Amino acid sequence: MAANVPQQNLDRLHWLFVATLLLFAVFAALFALSLYTEWRLDRANERRYQSYLLADELRQSSDDLTRMARSYIASGNPKYRAYYDEILAIRDGRMARPLHYNRIYWDLVFPRQARPQPRAEAASLLSLMQAAGFAPQEFARLAKAKQHSDSLSGVEREAMAMVDRADSLPEREAAPLRAAASLMLNDEAYFLAKARIMRPIDEVYALIEQRTVFEVAQAAQQSRLVRAAFMLVAIGLCLLLLRMRRYSREVLGCSLRQLYSYIVRLGSQPPPPVPVATGGQDTVLGWLVRTDTRLRQLAQEQEQVQQQLTRQANTDALTGLANRRALLQQLQDWLLLPPTQAWGLAYLDLDGFKQVNDRHGHAVGDTLLQAVAGQLVMLRPSLLCAARMGGDEFVLLLLGDADSLLHDMQCLVSDIERLSADTVPAATVSVSIGLLSHAAGPAPTLEQVLQQADAAMYRVKLAGKNGVYLADANVAM
Repeated sequence: MAANVPQQNLDRLHWLFVATLLLFAVFAALFALSLYTEWRLDRANERRYQSYLLADELRQSSDDLTRMARSYIASGNPKYRAYYDEILAIRDGRMARPLHYNRIYWDLVFPRQARPQPRAEAASLLSLMQAAGFAPQEFARLAKAKQHSDSLSGVEREAMAMVDRADSLPEREAAPLRAAASLMLNDEAYFLAKARIMRPIDEVYALIEQRTVFEVAQAAQQSRLVRAAFMLVAIGLCLLLLRMRRYSREVLGCSLRQLYSYIVRLGSQPPPPVPVATGGQDTVLGWLVRTDTRLRQLAQEQEQVQQQLTRQANTDALTGLANRRALLQQLQDWLLLPPTQAWGLAYLDLDGFKQVNDRHGHAVGDTLLQAVAGQLVMLRPSLLCAARMGGDEFVLLLLGDADSLLHDMQCLVSDIERLSADTVPAATVSVSIGLLSHAAGPAPTLEQVLQQADAAMYRVKLAGKNGVYLADANVAM
């Protein structure tokens, strides 16, 4: 049952990851919906504000027309007549509309007639109301108020026309005409006409309030619901992430930072410390540690095998001495130094060894070769390398001057003669040694050294065997 725990943790981590992705998609959708509801709320407030502005502009333009008409009748100043015509032209879309026209405008035109705002494009007030999305009943009341305002403007124009006629008459006749014009804009009929304009506008205010309050409240309610759902999903997402972190630690066996640190130090020497907790053998870290340990063991085994293969490639299998290949390489390296002290090369050949193999068998011959090899390695510290060249031939690379090496080789002749008598009593085996002595300093080539040592050994053979011949490397053989 315990063996299924890692797989269970992986399955849980997988499904938690899928659930987190799905919840994140819901989170993103709710976030987009939240933005949309906020936009709708802002849009509702903006429509509410614009509706009030347009309705108020109709009321304000009617008041401005009355003010300009009364000012013209009272003063006869033609600029008020021009202002009156301009207000009507702007409202009807026949003249470019000033920017921010809903703010204080005509009160700032006096007294120098400087316009406080630049002009934009021309647009009638009714077209702006249609674009603002007024409800049908709201737009009908505004259109009715506009119609009454246009009708009242006819009365105002008639009163201003009376003033124009009075200007061309004698004062005695003009005064009653001006008084009549002033009365037209201040009598009860005029105020009733103004009331017919303002009453629909007042009703529109109430309708706008009713409509926009509902739109704003609905948008605000939706926004609150979406925000609440958004927060719940965000909390759920955080809980899922915490749960994923918990299961990921159970799967990894440690924190991600610790795992990364351990991976970075893999392959280093000495090996990194193992932070595997108790019971964490079946985690990613546990598997990684076991894999690292196994790889290190394989690397050590491979290195041992490589070393063994190297030894086998450079060692004579029977005697354990260096083989011909190893001798040539070491001798080549020695000659390239060049040597800093006197040295010598001894070429050995066993006399009568073939008869041992023929009479006593190769097993006895192999035993004798092994005994001779054991005797050769006892020449230390003068011995640098002892190698079997093949068959019953050996080569020694030695340190020392000619006299000491000659003495050592003479002793070796006696030792091998005694050793062979002990190993194969019924056979007579001796050794012929050609000794090449060389002083410190530049040395001849590898081929020359071997040829001279081999030639010295054959001198012994020709002289009767079982002896040593010392050759000077500086004298041609």
